[in-house]
Amino acid sequence: MFRLDPAIPARSDLDWCWYLRRQGASGEVLERALHDIGVMQPGGWAAWGPSELGSTGAPVQMVFSTATDSLALATEVDDPATCKTTRVDQVCRFMRQFGSVLPSDALREVISSAQGGEPLRFGAWLGLRHEKAAGTSTSLLAELPAGATDLAPLIGTDVLQGLLDQLDGAARPTMIGFDGATGNSTIYCAAVATSRAILPILAEPAQVSPDVLSYAIDGLVDITPTPRLPVDNFYFSYELDADGRQPPALTIWLRAATLFQSDAAIAARIQSCGGRRLSGYAALIENNPPAPAGQTHHGYIGLRARQGAAPDLTVSVAAPWHAHID
Repeated sequence: MFRLDPAIPARSDLDWCWYLRRQGASGEVLERALHDIGVMQPGGWAAWGPSELGSTGAPVQMVFSTATDSLALATEVDDPATCKTTRVDQVCRFMRQFGSVLPSDALREVISSAQGGEPLRFGAWLGLRHEKAAGTSTSLLAELPAGATDLAPLIGTDVLQGLLDQLDGAARPTMIGFDGATGNSTIYCAAVATSRAILPILAEPAQVSPDVLSYAIDGLVDITPTPRLPVDNFYFSYELDADGRQPPALTIWLRAATLFQSDAAIAARIQSCGGRRLSGYAALIENNPPAPAGQTHHGYIGLRARQGAAPDLTVSVAAPWHAHID
């Protein structure tokens, strides 16, 4: 198990640690966990190469959602510059230390087969979430390389496999998530589509309104509706209920830097579209230094569709980080 005594930040960690501690007990728990994982070493940020988590190379991203007040993040579990083929095992080891449910052997075998022999960008990331009532939970985010084949066992349902067949090469799975608290799995896909005609196809398995999703995208980007989507490439995911009693939950993901050129512009739109309800978001934006030219701290903006209601908003933001210099 992880220790619960407070971490002592190095000078280069101070701003980041102060941000987490300002978030109360949840922030302190996540700070301790990151320290024990090795992301925040006693000498400062771990001496790691840049991460694929975001454009700044930071090995940690905070994840904010209007659906919950819990504090959540995604993190590397080892130096991104080292071998990535063991990352799934490393993430599962940390999940076990937190007492989480682990992916089944069958799921891990399918992931291993999908990753076997293919070049990996990141291998796997660890998700951490802390809620006052429920405590700390973890999740696995495992990469599915472009060359992976025979993913039918991973998709898990005929509905989703049929959807990918219907899109006929316009989308492919890129990542699978496993929630160590609920046992739910999430399939993440990349899509190449410019027409809004794809939205009804995606909305049907989730039993949600494609029109509501379309309105939400237009409102987020602040554009006049046209037959074209505001992006040529976007992402979507389906969360699959472990008991199979609920339809898969659909989220549309848009890369923030594709829509807006700066963190200031992104934050302004987020704030006007419900961002004031994102617990801890404004404090991190204020705490982050300006991003280098051509980069943004913001990663992805998610619109999680709901039946009969506007989508929930999710935003990922990189932690402040400076690459280690020898």
